[in-house]
Amino acid sequence: MPLWHLSTLFNMDWIRPFRVKKHLFTGLLHIALATIVVGACVTHFFGVQGEIHLRADQAQTLNVHHSPISLFLWDFQVVQDKDGNPVDYITELRLLDRSRKPLTVEEGKLRMNKPLKFCNYRFCQSDYDSDQQGVVLTYNYDPWGIGITYTGYALLLVAMIAFFFQKQTYFRSLVKKQHSWLMVGLGIAAVVLAIVMTKVVTPKPPLQPVLQTPLLGIHVSVIMLAYTLFAVIMVNGILGLCWAQKREQLMHLSQLLLYPALFCLTAGIFIGAVWANMSWGRYWGWDPKETWALITMLVYALLLHFPWLIKAKGESQKAKWRIIYHVCCVVDFALVLFTYFGVSYLLGGLHSYA
Repeated sequence: MPLWHLSTLFNMDWIRPFRVKKHLFTGLLHIALATIVVGACVTHFFGVQGEIHLRADQAQTLNVHHSPISLFLWDFQVVQDKDGNPVDYITELRLLDRSRKPLTVEEGKLRMNKPLKFCNYRFCQSDYDSDQQGVVLTYNYDPWGIGITYTGYALLLVAMIAFFFQKQTYFRSLVKKQHSWLMVGLGIAAVVLAIVMTKVVTPKPPLQPVLQTPLLGIHVSVIMLAYTLFAVIMVNGILGLCWAQKREQLMHLSQLLLYPALFCLTAGIFIGAVWANMSWGRYWGWDPKETWALITMLVYALLLHFPWLIKAKGESQKAKWRIIYHVCCVVDFALVLFTYFGVSYLLGGLHSYA
């Protein structure tokens, strides 16, 4: 290669088409999602999950990846409220790491939504015997996967928040096209409706011990806000199909609302994953609600990339794609309805309301 070619390479002019600074946090979003996928693959291929049944009169030994530990059930109790409803489970263990010398017995305690960590093992409360002299614990051995995945979650949160402050993006151009009062009004209406829906769908006391966590309110509120915004987009899509004169303006409004809607749904899914990891020792179990929420997220993510996927030329082509966009906004909402109602009442699972 001639020397002048090397100078052109190293003066970094070639990187300008990638617009690194312009789309820094947009790129970070994709990096975060890729990190989460990598962490999930590490967990799947190298992690170990299972259950262990402990009785008060016998010890059990786990030997995973040459990390043998012995467990002995020291005590178990069900914490109840004044009405006799269970609010928590407390399991006390005695643990022995057989790979260490000298051998030393250590104490450990786990509660509902508060797993016990010991020698790269994580133990979570799963069930208990009717005589309360035995417990069933879920365990996982995953020294690297969870850390990689949680790093992806953190990057995703930072990227989603920072995205709205990023300049010279398609989102910012959409904001400039809309009337401020309209955006404020829609935002307030969506938040109020989401609060009402959260109050309606949140389980009423007495709550099961697994639901005794602040994450319940956060998870449900964020998901309900996403669903409310998707409902507004769906109604806007119907108006766009019926009101030809305002079809382009309504499409821009739907595109604008799609960003916070999709980000709220994504945040709600991963808040649920963190909660699941605290409660059951795994952040993803392909529960029907999890699966369909992920499908909904991916479909709306495709809709988010609509302006870049379609390179329409000519007013007639653009008009046709506006109609297609509004149709997608209406049809895609069927996924939201099925994820909330259909999965809950038909497919069952951990999120079943039947």
